[in-house]
Amino acid sequence: GGFINISQSARKVVFVGSFSVHAQLDISAEGLSVIKDGIHRKFINRVEHRTFSGKIALANKQQVLYITERCVFELSPEGLKLVEIAPGIDLQRDILALMEFEPIMQNELALMDERIFAAKAKSA
Repeated sequence: GGFINISQSARKVVFVGSFSVHAQLDISAEGLSVIKDGIHRKFINRVEHRTFSGKIALANKQQVLYITERCVFELSPEGLKLVEIAPGIDLQRDILALMEFEPIMQNELALMDERIFAAKAKSA
């Protein structure tokens, strides 16, 4: 089967991609910083074509994560929940201001593992 068959039968679905298209980023020991934001937003209210259904995933009791370089979202019955943020990222400027909807947020966001960014900073 293809994507639809695989994604509907997996217990956990993880989508990994950039927060926006063609953004210019910098990774340093302090974390991630956005130099120039991308030209197309991905977290929008309406899409032209849908191949994955969050409603079906929730009905199937699947865990669904959306991982970007800036943050991590988890699908919940209430909507998309922002659960982690990258070190160095400004929540309002670099995430919320670039979304067409407001994600569900906990009182305190977890920080993405700093080792991810530290390893890249050392090799740069």
